[in-house]
Amino acid sequence: MQLEEKKLIGTNKFYDKQLKKMGKVGRKPLYTEWLTEEGLEQIKKWAENGLIGKQIAQNIGVNHTTLYDWMNKFPELAEAIRNGRKVMDEQVECSLLKRAMGYQYEEETWGKNHDGEMVIVKRVVKLQAPDVTAQIFWLKNRNPERWRDRVEVKNEHEGTITVEMGEIEKWSK
Repeated sequence: MQLEEKKLIGTNKFYDKQLKKMGKVGRKPLYTEWLTEEGLEQIKKWAENGLIGKQIAQNIGVNHTTLYDWMNKFPELAEAIRNGRKVMDEQVECSLLKRAMGYQYEEETWGKNHDGEMVIVKRVVKLQAPDVTAQIFWLKNRNPERWRDRVEVKNEHEGTITVEMGEIEKWSK
């Protein structure tokens, strides 16, 4: 029967469809293993860890353009990557805000005791001053209409503006 099936493949569309339905022709597409709950969770974790599309595609074993095609075809895949990126974005956002506002932290100094064991010698609470660059970045991105560098000037003047150059020959030499 197998020999007959192989002869029929490609010669008759009806038989091709029947054989494919029976699952005896071709391999399963690669994306099927990544569309499982475990596969999507792994992809989400890669995105949470900060991997970009090309790196995720490399881990999957496909070209990055294939990954983007899959993301367009399978919304659950795109959602897993998007949700993973959200986690990382929120962590960076919190770190940026912390840096912009300033914070305090405890610093420990280690040293050896009389037995030669490493122990904490002293603890000091230190302050990290607010970072002006982080503040500017935060404000420009959170409220760009108010904090952008560029000021847009509206020209409400209508008509022709005439500019007199004076004695241009005097200045051109």
